[in-house]
Amino acid sequence: MPHRRKLLAWIEPQGDEGFLAAFVGEGAASARQPATHHCTSEDEARRWVEQRAAALDLEVEWISRSG
Repeated sequence: MPHRRKLLAWIEPQGDEGFLAAFVGEGAASARQPATHHCTSEDEARRWVEQRAAALDLEVEWISRSG
């Protein structure tokens, strides 16, 4: 079975500004900027990523973006 590509996604708290949802395609070049969206809650951020992944028929892999 061929490897199915995923969206690599993360959510970053933005202090009092809410949350930043972000994702990039698994095979994208490392220099490519992620798609981002500012959200008022972590739940809204997660839904935004999941809706984009569904529209592209891709799975989401949640990653940590520390440092």
